[in-house]
Amino acid sequence: MAHLEETGLDELHKALEEVEGKRPAQRLLTAIAYKNGISQTELAEWNDTGRRTIYSWLKRLNTDEPLSEAVTDDHRSGRNRKLSDKHLEKFRETVRDPPAEAGYDEPAWTTSLARHHLKETYDVEYSIPSCRRLLKEAGLSYQKPRPSNAKAEPEDREEFDETLKKNRRELDATVVCIDQKKTSVNGDSTQAWFRRNSRPSVELSGLRDWTCLLGAVTDDGRSFFSRFPEYVTAEHAKHFILAVYDEFEEDLIVVLDGASYFRASAVTELAERDGLEFVRLPAYRPDLNPVEECWRQLESALGNRYFESMNELTTTIDAALHQLSLPEVSNYI
Repeated sequence: MAHLEETGLDELHKALEEVEGKRPAQRLLTAIAYKNGISQTELAEWNDTGRRTIYSWLKRLNTDEPLSEAVTDDHRSGRNRKLSDKHLEKFRETVRDPPAEAGYDEPAWTTSLARHHLKETYDVEYSIPSCRRLLKEAGLSYQKPRPSNAKAEPEDREEFDETLKKNRRELDATVVCIDQKKTSVNGDSTQAWFRRNSRPSVELSGLRDWTCLLGAVTDDGRSFFSRFPEYVTAEHAKHFILAVYDEFEEDLIVVLDGASYFRASAVTELAERDGLEFVRLPAYRPDLNPVEECWRQLESALGNRYFESMNELTTTIDAALHQLSLPEVSNYI
């Protein structure tokens, strides 16, 4: 049986700072060692005890109560530790709505806010891992929201949806979303995991060379990318769209943003051809373009890397593009 799957090392270290007494500290140190990959058999030898005892110590921490209390033998009495079935269902209903509905000036639920709400509303205390579990059981998932520009007009989104729906209904065509990105040899530093209290750094070349990319993702799970050694122009966009059309060998509904090179006559005149229909994304809504997710994955693959030359950068880009986990277009438009 696995233990402490929902418990992080930082939570165990925090509990260790809060407890008093040799035995509670010993149990937490054992749990920390277990999280660092030490087996229960080894832990039993270290603590000069039986494996069953180690199992019992770890099992203690698979609990809804604070970790600093779970490892002590003298629990406080007279305090409710579990939600009743009625209160549990009420809690689930609450967290499915924004926190503002419950009177909190917070944009979204967090484990700390859920823990506070449980204490204030039901007079029960749950550990952070248990709050995480309760939120999952309520149907929530931990994810980063896509940004939405405040200038975006809801009417523009409605018009876009209607136009796309109409084209899908009238045309037997594949929907393909297209977008552009510029990438520099100098690279970028990105967030990653480093040793606590360290001051991580990453070498960057300082070179100013760059390359531009155009990318396309279809609603049936295909993709197509091209690189350019200069800024994307209307001619680049035109030839890329024609290359996509030749690559997929079928009629296309092409979804584009409002970039100037996509609005140029060299591109718009392509709509006169059979097999190509264009739909514009609403203004200020890059979050509706699934190709943005491809760029996010590419940035992650390129982050914190040192590139000595443009050739090294483009080689890495090509490898990363072949390893993309393509987004579902239906999740965006």
